[in-house]
Amino acid sequence: MLIRHRPANAVLRVGKVQIRNQPDNPLGTQGLVAEEYAFLVRAMWSDRFRHLAPKDWKEAIGRFRPQFLDYSQKDSQEFTSFMLDALHEDLNRVLPAERKKQPEIDFSKMTYKDGARAAWDCYRARNNSVVVDLFQGQFMNITRCLRCGYESVTFDTFMYLTVPVGKSRTNLLSCIENFCQTEKIEWRCDKCHVLGDATKEITVWRLPHILVVILKRFSYTGMWRDKITTFVDFPVSNFRAVAGEVNWISNKEEGRVYRLFGVTNHTGTLEGGHYIAVPGTPCLVTGLRTTIT
Repeated sequence: MLIRHRPANAVLRVGKVQIRNQPDNPLGTQGLVAEEYAFLVRAMWSDRFRHLAPKDWKEAIGRFRPQFLDYSQKDSQEFTSFMLDALHEDLNRVLPAERKKQPEIDFSKMTYKDGARAAWDCYRARNNSVVVDLFQGQFMNITRCLRCGYESVTFDTFMYLTVPVGKSRTNLLSCIENFCQTEKIEWRCDKCHVLGDATKEITVWRLPHILVVILKRFSYTGMWRDKITTFVDFPVSNFRAVAGEVNWISNKEEGRVYRLFGVTNHTGTLEGGHYIAVPGTPCLVTGLRTTIT
């Protein structure tokens, strides 16, 4: 499905990105996965072939993740996660020798905006690739002591929104709202040092250009596993993720409009089944604030 996404593949198709051979990077594939994927992208968009079998690309992935070598059922989320991580490391513009140790940031002395920028800049100093450019966003996490009111603020990058699915029919917006719902926890406050009640809140501060949402359809209770088959309604176009219109975006200046690009469906049970990709039409970038999934 990703291979039909023109903005995500443009840099590989026209050769604008030089694949960096990083033999000392333990997290990458020495450029092998990126090279095979780039070859596949160029071949697919060349209009020279009616059919293509990504055999070499699959073998390249299997060299570094043996569980993907055979042809049995695999988890699409695990595959996508590995593929994007491998592409990121192989295409990282920052070489391992150039990556400085991440400094500690005291967010308590910063505004939310300044703290988010400092955390993002620190992350980008070590992670700078087309995958980060397109797929990664930023969470803001606030833990608030209910005794003294002290707030502990942190910022984390993310590649996917993994959201819960309830038992009754719902929609995508409700799933994201439930994911970002404030929860009550027990926490030892960094200021009053008392172990007591606190609230924990996670919101989206920075939205990615390409938003990947994973529905948590597999539930686990002790030794029992179950598949949640609840119908989730979602818009095909005009999914507005705009501050002020939704409560899960904390940055008042953030806002993007997404349209659906594709869905990966799982059919079957936990014991067996298939993942079926349903891609939409090839995506085109029509403006800086127009975004696509």
